[in-house]
Amino acid sequence: MKVAPLPTVLLLSVALVIPWTSVQAQKRDEITGKVLYRYTDEKGIQVLDDQVPPRFVAKGYEILSLSGQVLKVVPPPPTGEELAEQRRRAAQREQDHRLLKRFNSVADIESARARKLATVEQDMAIMRSNISSLGRQIEQEESVAARTQRAGREVAPELLQRIADLREEVAVLNERLGRREAEAVAINEEYDRAAARYAEIAGK
Repeated sequence: MKVAPLPTVLLLSVALVIPWTSVQAQKRDEITGKVLYRYTDEKGIQVLDDQVPPRFVAKGYEILSLSGQVLKVVPPPPTGEELAEQRRRAAQREQDHRLLKRFNSVADIESARARKLATVEQDMAIMRSNISSLGRQIEQEESVAARTQRAGREVAPELLQRIADLREEVAVLNERLGRREAEAVAINEEYDRAAARYAEIAGK
């Protein structure tokens, strides 16, 4: 006895009902909160259970519906080194974003370097000029003091104080000059890094 084939429309209806039923089951599992957990035990065997023992949580696990659909994958928590690497990459992305927002090209970076250095170098030139001028004043005052001593007279306290004050001014200026020189070096290093990083990003 031959069985008549099912009509095409009926076959399509059956095919549609099966996945629809699966979706409905999954939604029902999610709504009712009934789920299963799949994790790997100490022997490397995958286990399906209604909970994950605390000692296996750090290895990561999967949350499945009762119908076997993977609802969520919970990866292992990152290690200290991985966290540090994530923070480093996030900081680098932020720096790159600011760099691209601030400059349009390597030439733009070099122009900014030149402008910033020009201000610092102008300050250093003024300080060097002042140091030189104060040095000449000190020589003059010390020459007067030396002539006074050679004449057998006592050098006036006011003259000695002026010499001490001038030397103090020179010391202060030299300290400021040193800081400015260090600043110029830091500016060059900063813009060297910026130019190199910009070229690296633009080349990707």
